[in-house]
Amino acid sequence: MVLRHALFHAMTTANGWVSVQKAEEILGIDRKTLFKYRDDGTLKLGPHFAAFPGCLSRDGYRWNTKAVRKHLQKQGMMPMAS
Repeated sequence: MVLRHALFHAMTTANGWVSVQKAEEILGIDRKTLFKYRDDGTLKLGPHFAAFPGCLSRDGYRWNTKAVRKHLQKQGMMPMAS
């Protein structure tokens, strides 16, 4: 079971899907704001966040930080990278 979890974590991270803790670091956005954007429809299930197997709470969601950054920049909600 531990090996399967480690393999799953490596696969999702390699594909750009990261934990909320890592998304906070990468994006510079706190989890409260990420969850607000999720709840108000700013970010969409599928392209921006997903609940993968074994996800028991919203803290377990994985975030596609590249897609989130691109979408928020397009919406004028995040500065463009310099």
